Amino acid sequence: MPEKSEEIGTVISTVEAPNPSSLDFVVNKGRVHKGQFVEMDFSGGTIIALVNDVYKTNRYFERADSVKEFESSGTAMSEQFPTAEWEYLVAKTRPLGHFSETTIKRMTFPPSPGTRVRIASNQNLQRFLNFDQEAGLLLGEIDHHNLPVKLNMSALLKKHLAILALSGSGKSFLTAVIMEEILERKKEAGRLATIVFDPHGEYSSFAIPPKDKEHKDYSKQTRLVKARNIKIGVPKLSVGVVAGIIPGLSGPQKRDLGRILADLKKQMKDGLGPFDLNDLRDAIARDESIKENSKGPLLGWIGSLHELHLFGKTDEPSIVDLIKPGQLTVIDLSDTINIKKKQVIVSYFAQRIFNERRRKAVPPFLMVFEEAHQWAPEKVSSEAAISRSIIRTLAREGRKFGASICLVSQRPVQLDTTALSQCNTNIILRITNPYDLKHISESSEGLDRKSTDMITSLRVGEALIVGEATHFPLFFKVRQRKSQESKHEISLEKAAVEFEQGSEQRDAETAELL
Repeated sequence: MPEKSEEIGTVISTVEAPNPSSLDFVVNKGRVHKGQFVEMDFSGGTIIALVNDVYKTNRYFERADSVKEFESSGTAMSEQFPTAEWEYLVAKTRPLGHFSETTIKRMTFPPSPGTRVRIASNQNLQRFLNFDQEAGLLLGEIDHHNLPVKLNMSALLKKHLAILALSGSGKSFLTAVIMEEILERKKEAGRLATIVFDPHGEYSSFAIPPKDKEHKDYSKQTRLVKARNIKIGVPKLSVGVVAGIIPGLSGPQKRDLGRILADLKKQMKDGLGPFDLNDLRDAIARDESIKENSKGPLLGWIGSLHELHLFGKTDEPSIVDLIKPGQLTVIDLSDTINIKKKQVIVSYFAQRIFNERRRKAVPPFLMVFEEAHQWAPEKVSSEAAISRSIIRTLAREGRKFGASICLVSQRPVQLDTTALSQCNTNIILRITNPYDLKHISESSEGLDRKSTDMITSLRVGEALIVGEATHFPLFFKVRQRKSQESKHEISLEKAAVEFEQGSEQRDAETAELL
């Protein structure tokens, strides 16, 4: 049995507590902080409780009218009464559960008033919160305990992860920390392939060797793909993939398209070579067995895809090159304005990679959707949310095949409820919008009102984990990044200085040339 820490307080009796979901204790020694963990003995083993709030009380200052009346004479109450001896610090806690040497259970029965309270030991917290000290992903540290938060990779990612926060609260920073941890895993510990769909170029810095020695170089493990260089090979398209890109296809249209694609692929194998959208469009136009009321819309859809300038005769890059163990692939979509083109890229690559993983042709992977509400929006038509269908499929079925997703969003209320509800672990940074908080609380099992209230007061870089990874809510401080900062993370002052320095240099070069 681990050595018990020093006793600091005693459980007190209030009108409704202690009960299985709340208990208060008076602090007899030292200090207790909001967000700290405490423990106490229990018939079923040891209780772990989270401190939700702390307050001070003093019987001499309970009645405002008495304090006002007495101190209006100019004499402080502390000069006449032993007020300091009657000041108490009281902690309000949420019992999370209790554990013994063999089991961990939720609370169904309260401890008795008078139970002695201790600061939770690190050894007990590690076990209770399911930490993996040997091979876990190091995300940060529990404040006031100096305990590293090392989470088992399967527990965190296998059943999917959501990272939710206001813009500027550190969600992309935390995502980068998770990427670093995955990139640093050794082969014998199990390495994932990681692919991120990045609408703003947040993670492109991973592919650039740092100019200083302060930051770690991940460029040799990173593949950067710019949207403008992507081509989707038409011969690689299946009816299922096309249906994901063109949500309005009817059953007969799918059958007609499938037949024509099969014919073109057969001709390709017979020596005619790969085909593109022009060839597909011509084949549809020539086919006399397609009814006119079906052929017209098909040709219209193929024409709309042609206008995206995204399709060719082969995939560039190939799927196999994108997904490799221990490699991070960043699909940088920042150079493309057309939202439909972005969604087609996300939909196609997500479908192809998942299909390849089902066949075990590519390694297990983590697929990160930055600004996920763009790719899987809530309450939007299928035509305006081309990539939502495959994200839902990954969320529902991915864990069976070693295909994990991470949804990163600053607007949870705009994120598809179906996909979000399948994320068994949520990491929540600061959020203040009441609609977003309500949406999160409805989709996150184990998130109570007290924890929800604490989310609004989180500082930048502080986060709450809820769900499968830790079993119980956990507040922690995100560790520092090892990789260099994103171009979007520099201060406004630094950006302004760099711009003027660049302008001055360009002016000087122009003057020299003239």
